[in-house]
Amino acid sequence: MSDSATNELLYQAAKRGAEEAKLMVQMEPALAAGENNDASSYNQRVAYLVNEAAITAADKIIQAEKIKQRSASSSKQPEKHTGYLRYTPLGKPAETPSLSKRLVVFFIGLLVLIVTAFMFGFTGCPMLSKEAALASNTRPCTMQVVRELVQGGFNTSNTVAWDRLAEMTDLYGHRMTASAGYDRSAAWVVQIANEQDKGMTAYTEPVWVNEWKRGSESLHLLIPTRPDGLVELQMLGLGDSVSTPSEGIEANVIPVHSFEELSQMGNSTISGNIVLFNFPYTGYGNTAKFRMKGAVEAEKYGARAVLVRTLTPDTSFYSVHTGKTTRASIPAAAISPADANLIERMYERAKAHKSPAHVHPRVKLAMSSQLHENATQSANIIIDLPGAEKPEEIVLLSGHFDSWDVGVGAMDDGAGAFLAWEAARMIASIGAVPRRTIRVVMWNNEETMQRGAKAYFAQHKHEIKHHRFAIESDIGVFEPWGLAVAADKQIVQQLEAYGAHFLKVLGGGNITTGVEDPGEDIAILCDSGVPCAGFLSLNPETNAAPGEPQWENHYFRYHHANSDRIEAIDKHQLRRSAASLAAWAYLIADL
Repeated sequence: MSDSATNELLYQAAKRGAEEAKLMVQMEPALAAGENNDASSYNQRVAYLVNEAAITAADKIIQAEKIKQRSASSSKQPEKHTGYLRYTPLGKPAETPSLSKRLVVFFIGLLVLIVTAFMFGFTGCPMLSKEAALASNTRPCTMQVVRELVQGGFNTSNTVAWDRLAEMTDLYGHRMTASAGYDRSAAWVVQIANEQDKGMTAYTEPVWVNEWKRGSESLHLLIPTRPDGLVELQMLGLGDSVSTPSEGIEANVIPVHSFEELSQMGNSTISGNIVLFNFPYTGYGNTAKFRMKGAVEAEKYGARAVLVRTLTPDTSFYSVHTGKTTRASIPAAAISPADANLIERMYERAKAHKSPAHVHPRVKLAMSSQLHENATQSANIIIDLPGAEKPEEIVLLSGHFDSWDVGVGAMDDGAGAFLAWEAARMIASIGAVPRRTIRVVMWNNEETMQRGAKAYFAQHKHEIKHHRFAIESDIGVFEPWGLAVAADKQIVQQLEAYGAHFLKVLGGGNITTGVEDPGEDIAILCDSGVPCAGFLSLNPETNAAPGEPQWENHYFRYHHANSDRIEAIDKHQLRRSAASLAAWAYLIADL
């Protein structure tokens, strides 16, 4: 057989071998199942199949050449060896292979290269499992980047997000909307991002906001049997509440447990008194209505003011939490669970008339709060990581930047805002460029009127159609659990497949469609058809997952309270959650 004929035979055999290897991979039942096969085992199996195909092709080449040679020269003695001597022990000279056999070796290597290049897409990126590639339109190297981001979650030396949050809150304190602390903190974030985060651009956009100032406030419970005849109670005026008259309000307190009970008592009992809403905490969603609507409901029956048992599972004396109330003509304040119970015990004893010492609970409330409409122009913070292929299309990551004027807002929602920032920074720090732009938005004024979200929507109305996905974190950042998604079924299925495959080791890969709304600020985007999700964590006390009993309790121990300090945030949990969100952002940007 001539060398040219041999070469042609080898080329055709190598080509057939590559096709057979491809077919073997596609038809392999274990791979087609797409279950219980991680990337490592998948790659090992593919390598095995490629090797088998290469050996099979080589055997066919050798056999074909031998048949040709025997038919051409039947008088020659048969060769002693029936194949290429692949291994020669040390000390023994190896037989010099013939040209044909050397070509066999060359084409076996070529075959492996062809099949490997085909499977890897000539990119050097890891091959995908069937599960991970479900309905995927991602670029070849996307999965390699995602795995690197996930591994970054275990880099204990990275505490950038926590360090930044601690520095900002230490320097400037709380970030109440319209406060100097908010504006100084916003300027600090923009400066740090532009100076330190390569490949990212930070800027602000204007937001007109109201200004509510707490002013001085106090609450005293009159108890004649005490040495001073009264007890000072811990309290916080509720956001947007009116003030009391300058002399305060002094009146008896009537405890109620529901709006229905309030209605049943009516004007004859309520008028001229202060109403106390004292209720067991059975979850924020079940009890927030008393804080939000308590004053509006009580004023219907002639109440002079409203006290609301604070919304928290914590029964500490000093656990008092503020929050927005619907502005009414009467003031509203929160008190601790323990003090709410004290007032109710006094009320029940007074009703029983067993002792002259059992007097009706009576308090003096003083509040000097002020509300100024459209008082100042503040800002949303935006940080962009531009996309490579479709920069006009946006994947939005967010948390709100404003806080209440108690504590420093490290947990609510400094951690959520910095989670989004750190996720984008982690992508940029490894040199990865997403297909679409990843935009971080730190919202202004979430706590009262969502002016920041409304301003963003108005200013970006022309590009809302280019927002491909929006994520918000505003329920605490602890160990990552996953996403609460509001999107069509196909997107949900894609996210479920990605989460199950890529985020098991780190956490954050779960998908739910009914436990939580995605977020207060991105709701306006969701309502406009943008697929949305809320980023959710595990309860660090009990490891409870979203939807399980008491899942939210840890978060609401610190929510809107003086205890919302940097110590409420674990630096390693924050990093792991940021890595999880970064992986999600990069995957979604490539969908």
